[in-house]
Amino acid sequence: MSTSYYRLREPITSLKLKNDGGHDKLTVFENGANCGTLILSKGNGGIVALMFCVDEDDIHCPIRTYYAGHDVGMVMQVNNKNISNDVTVISEYGDVCTIGEIKERSKK
Repeated sequence: MSTSYYRLREPITSLKLKNDGGHDKLTVFENGANCGTLILSKGNGGIVALMFCVDEDDIHCPIRTYYAGHDVGMVMQVNNKNISNDVTVISEYGDVCTIGEIKERSKK
């Protein structure tokens, strides 16, 4: 099983998704500035976050991860060598994170 991560549509520069009890809170940043927080039903934050992704096909996603077995663990395939660790990406499953967070996960 692999997971593809996609970039945000411009001018959206980052998203912050957190579970707040019975709701998801999705904060949207445009050109680095907080432009608002959406209060969504629990579990829908990731689905709505995907609406902020660039429509790219699987071949052009900046990062893809996959599990290579117990001896190897998670493998990260970087399709854009110049991408910054601070760039926010969203997985095909709605997981909002940065490139740096994905790299940290792959070390474990």
